[in-house]
Amino acid sequence: MEIEDTYIVPLKDLEIGDHEFHYALDDKFFEMVDGPEVNSGKVQADIIIRKTLHSFLINFSMEGTVKVLCDRCLSEMDQEISCEESLTVKFGEDKSEEDDRLVVVSEEEGEIDLSWYMYEFIALQIPIRHIHEAGECDEEMVKTLRKHLAVDRNEIEDSDDDSLASDVSSEESEENTEREIDPRWNALKKLLDNN
Repeated sequence: MEIEDTYIVPLKDLEIGDHEFHYALDDKFFEMVDGPEVNSGKVQADIIIRKTLHSFLINFSMEGTVKVLCDRCLSEMDQEISCEESLTVKFGEDKSEEDDRLVVVSEEEGEIDLSWYMYEFIALQIPIRHIHEAGECDEEMVKTLRKHLAVDRNEIEDSDDDSLASDVSSEESEENTEREIDPRWNALKKLLDNN
């Protein structure tokens, strides 16, 4: 990953006080970072670095939209991003990350690359499950999914996947109820009923 100088802040050159940095993160930024979760988007990042005698407090404020793949139909969808995060940076002998919110930067280098931190904070805002709103999924993919669906209609209706539940035709549910039940299951059901 080749980092643009734009995202590298020379901490040792900053004077005590607040310093503002503004970045318009676009497709070029996400391609440069080359992270696994997000490949494109438009996010406004406003960063304030407060230098004190012994440390730096970096406040990130980011808002915008990124493109992710829908978990259901695998088409691109817009995911809104809005976050406020902070990071504490101190000078030390070697560069290291003490924990999620404390970074030690080599005093000799005296600079920090903000690009990966901005990317990580954005990626953490993406929900584990991301799907289109009802009716916005790729119709062909939904038809293919419905064709290969291996659960019955009641299970789908009980799930929170409303748009897929509405796509299952009544013909398919009638077919499921008309199937002949193996007599062994009926015998087992009687045992359960007696208990």
